[in-house]
Amino acid sequence: MNPDSALARSIASALLLLAVGAPCRGAAASDADVAELMRAIEELRAQNQALAQRVKELEITKGAQADATRTIIRNSVSTLGSKINSAVSLSGAVEMLAGRVRDFSGTTTSALRLNTAELDLDIQVNPWTTANLVVGYVDGSDVLFQDTRGFDSAVDRFTVDTASITIGDVQRFPLYLKAGRMNLGYGSSTGVHRADVLSIENPLTTDAFETRRDAIGIGFGWPTPALSRTPPPVIVPTVRPLLLAPLVGTLGRQLGYAPPPERLPPPTPVSFPPEAPPFYGGLLFYEGHNVGTPRGFSHNVNGRIGYRTGGHCGKPYSDLRRTDFCPWSFDLSVDYISSVFDSRFLASEYRPFLDQFGAVRGLASTVKMSLGPVQLVGEWTGATGRAVFQDGAGTPISIKPSAWQLALAYQFDWNPWVETIGAQGTYVALGYSQSRDLAGAAQLLNGELTRVGFLPRSRWTLTAGEWLQEGLKVQLEYSRTTDYSIGQGGTGATGSGLQMTLTYSW
Repeated sequence: MNPDSALARSIASALLLLAVGAPCRGAAASDADVAELMRAIEELRAQNQALAQRVKELEITKGAQADATRTIIRNSVSTLGSKINSAVSLSGAVEMLAGRVRDFSGTTTSALRLNTAELDLDIQVNPWTTANLVVGYVDGSDVLFQDTRGFDSAVDRFTVDTASITIGDVQRFPLYLKAGRMNLGYGSSTGVHRADVLSIENPLTTDAFETRRDAIGIGFGWPTPALSRTPPPVIVPTVRPLLLAPLVGTLGRQLGYAPPPERLPPPTPVSFPPEAPPFYGGLLFYEGHNVGTPRGFSHNVNGRIGYRTGGHCGKPYSDLRRTDFCPWSFDLSVDYISSVFDSRFLASEYRPFLDQFGAVRGLASTVKMSLGPVQLVGEWTGATGRAVFQDGAGTPISIKPSAWQLALAYQFDWNPWVETIGAQGTYVALGYSQSRDLAGAAQLLNGELTRVGFLPRSRWTLTAGEWLQEGLKVQLEYSRTTDYSIGQGGTGATGSGLQMTLTYSW
């Protein structure tokens, strides 16, 4: 109740009683009546002031309780982080894509779609065993189901992308065991697009040769690091967004938005993970594609061996500058697979022809290097033998598919503590990839010859990205693709695209 309105109603009631009683007493009121009325009014005023003071005290108490509740929640969340409980951590991403693309036929189309919806669970119940589960959204366009009316319809669904168990810890013992559905160690792709590249479009090496299979095997990291004291945590300078975020803030202030004053918490010290062993690798046996030439999983082998190193030019991090191109890192790996046609793309697109040829072995090599704010990636992936078959038109085909890529990225507002280029602030990336012997083949579908199993001859991507807020990233990318020539089985045409994504990851 408003105290002022209560006082007004009380005074009005007293005056009304006085007016009603006045005719009974005569034309003139006695001094005693007037004095009694004034005393009643003063009494009401005193009660009103006491009520107003009490309301103010309650409001102050309620505000303090709300502040305390918010502080407790904030502290609890910051302590818990991404953990659901003591054993399970949750991460993931949601991404929307909008774009306009011109294909090799000259047709221009626009797109607005949910590009990614993914949940990642990391589980560790004991120090020696970890598990990982990745569940992703599929729009249903790849598989059609017949509905009750007899029409083919796409059904949105969530599927298990990868799920694996790892037993071991290379920080304490050189060997570990890994089993589950996983992306094999063949090429640079790990199956998590946002962690592998800074572009919206994949390089052609990933499109052609990314391989996801059920597998089991052993891995190693050597030599085992010596036991040492954990280095003290340090305060890491934040990387500022330089373009969109400042523009949005300026526009908001011009439109009259005045953010309330907020006391920012002090920076949280960060403990960097221990350095990984320089030599690493593994040997996996996987369930391959068994059309035409059945092979047990013991005949399907994927192997990797690699070396990584780095340094900071003998200077403390606080003394490093951009021109020093330090700290630096270098990572080289060489991979083997028993058949490149076990990749997701080749196994699907060349399924009608797989029974005409056996396993086609493949090799891959990847180099990743960082020099201060600059990141370089080079990769070659391909078959070591040829696949010979006749396509749906009866044309003899002999192919030895391969692809390579080069990528360059630059981080703005960089500081020496930045571990991953493009994981914060503002960045740009330029990529080029090229394929070979992937012009495709003819397949008879519904009585018509259709070109299948083809990728662009080359692809350029120019990408600019910025983290507007923690976890929120926007990317803009221009891409240009070139098809194989007509003599090689392509169209000789070029295509282009302009795409933008909005990604929220946690």
